[in-house]
Amino acid sequence: MKRIGWVVLVSLAACGDDGAMTLPDAPPPPDAAIDAATCPPVTGAGTMHGGSVAAAQTWTAAASPHILPFDTSINAAVTIEPCAVVRIGGGKQISVAAGGSITTQGVAGLPVKIERADTAAWVNIRTLNGGTVSFTHTTIDGGGDPLNGNVQTSAALDIAGTSQLVTGILHAEHLTITGSKSCGISLHDGGGFDTSSKGVEISGSTVSPITTFARALGTIPPGTYTGNTADEIIISNGAITESITIHARGIPYRVGIAANPTLDVAAPTGVATLTIEPGVTMKFMPAGRFRVDPASGTLPARGALIANGTATAKIVLTSANATPAAGDWHGLWFGGLVDPTTRVDHMHVDFAGKTPSGSGSDSCNYPGPLAENPAAIRILSAAPANVFITNTDVNASASHGIDRGFRSNTKPSYLPTNNINGYVGCRETYPKDDNGACPTTVPCP
Repeated sequence: MKRIGWVVLVSLAACGDDGAMTLPDAPPPPDAAIDAATCPPVTGAGTMHGGSVAAAQTWTAAASPHILPFDTSINAAVTIEPCAVVRIGGGKQISVAAGGSITTQGVAGLPVKIERADTAAWVNIRTLNGGTVSFTHTTIDGGGDPLNGNVQTSAALDIAGTSQLVTGILHAEHLTITGSKSCGISLHDGGGFDTSSKGVEISGSTVSPITTFARALGTIPPGTYTGNTADEIIISNGAITESITIHARGIPYRVGIAANPTLDVAAPTGVATLTIEPGVTMKFMPAGRFRVDPASGTLPARGALIANGTATAKIVLTSANATPAAGDWHGLWFGGLVDPTTRVDHMHVDFAGKTPSGSGSDSCNYPGPLAENPAAIRILSAAPANVFITNTDVNASASHGIDRGFRSNTKPSYLPTNNINGYVGCRETYPKDDNGACPTTVPCP
């Protein structure tokens, strides 16, 4: 009992005379958070590399800068450490060829940098004959000199495969490309991003962030593609022969690098389906055509289109001209027997209906300059199983709105579910009957 009472007295004494608890001094504040790691400045002469790499190499931060003053062929694996700096000579090209690869290993705060060795822009890092590239937390600056090439198809990263079938030979994760003297990235001849690419940023390009074959469109990852002379993705070759999806990436797509381009959806066998996400805008160069199977006849179409916009995120097909006008491009055409999966909803087709169309149809002819029945939207060759276009606006057509260019006794109308505004001719044309006959006076609503 005496020991217990002594403990109590000590405890009470610790409270002070007024009974208030006196707490021990607060512990000192922890040291400030350690600053995030950063790359040290590059000093010293660095490492000079020759014109070829024939055996595996690791380019370290300690040996930076790694200087490539010549055109260089890489035929083995090159690994580049975090904080390493690579400098490419003006007018020089790095070719990653068969058996070769570049893999950068940057991490957040410790990036790899690829830049100019002098004041002149370098040409590109390109893949060919099976070479691959992988860029993680990497900044690429000051490339893209087109030399004598087309500035609209040249780029700081030139990604090509070994066949027309698109493969993911470019991995890009937190890749930043700045200051290209042409485009940031070119995808062509089977070259594309892999499926795990993300966080790409391209700015300061003299032309656009990306130029690509249409077949590689579906590989373009989420990213930031603004701050270039033209914030649009250029489609340099418009042949789509397998099923792909065009994603909404925050900027429009421009079809063509010159006049008379086509975007054609047609598989060699079977059906190629093009899916367009809500919110996508596609701009067509003068006299352009968007053809879902360009073939005529009544055979099943080899291409299908699923273009379901929404009321708040419409899909827009329009002119690429700076000052658009009616008839800048031909329009959206469907050939063959429309595939049963094809669906168009909440779309705008603007400034189309160019004349002459260069192609007739099975709708009844009208006298005058619209005898071929050109239109912003044309359904050619065979009567579709149903009205597959809904909630769609045709604006500023230089000819008809919709050409029902097929034979039909029932003559299904597209007017109740769509809006035709600003047209020359008819809102929709009148189909011939199953025997190819037309009334004496052809209706023209």
